[in-house]
Amino acid sequence: MEECPNRKVFDSLSSSFDRIDEAAWFIRLMEENYHSANKFRWSLNSFLRTLKEIMQLVSMEVQGSKELSKLVAAKKSELSNDPLIAFLYKQRDIVVHKEMLKPASRGSVGFTRGRGMKLGLDLPIDPLSDSREAIKKYIYFAAKDTDFMGILYTEEDGGGEYTCVQRQWRLSQFPETEITELAASAWEKVAQAFFDVAGEMGAKLIKPTFKLGNPNQVQFEIYNPEWVKEQLEDFKKLIAKNGA
Repeated sequence: MEECPNRKVFDSLSSSFDRIDEAAWFIRLMEENYHSANKFRWSLNSFLRTLKEIMQLVSMEVQGSKELSKLVAAKKSELSNDPLIAFLYKQRDIVVHKEMLKPASRGSVGFTRGRGMKLGLDLPIDPLSDSREAIKKYIYFAAKDTDFMGILYTEEDGGGEYTCVQRQWRLSQFPETEITELAASAWEKVAQAFFDVAGEMGAKLIKPTFKLGNPNQVQFEIYNPEWVKEQLEDFKKLIAKNGA
């Protein structure tokens, strides 16, 4: 029985297929660790590295064919001329050879009923700090003075309202677009270039798409009222002890 084309192509490009899956996995890790600054940044770094490695691996795996090598070179050139891909490739080189990447980080402290921010105060969040540090700063202020925004929920009130932080990460070249959206778009572009090569080899593949998680879940960190109450009481004790 003749081996199916997809299996033959997959075996020939197994390392490249593995790397495209790895890149997608790092986007998921960014979403899962969205409010943990170091884990988010490290996942982004790993995504940037694997993204650039995909077409490099494709080049290695087709090097025995002049026609395929020529096609891969053309696809790599197209990707390098894409503003988003070119920028991310450059960020990868900076991370690997020069210094750590610190994306822009902003957020809002406020409250939610489970869908969107109902009332919030915008503020920058240090890209090296977890989202929890932002709400702790507000709780400390409230302990010294007052919860002037009325966003600290210290007990269940039956209304389904919770104190929260909404956070967003950005890169300087694309300040209007959230980082995981950029990553998903870049992944689709590189995956399509790779799939075009696999298609030339006889594989039948669907258009690659990356579906991100719900922003109302990814970008929001919701705090248990009991935890908020504990933080508020601890700060009040600290302020009373230190007199400031």
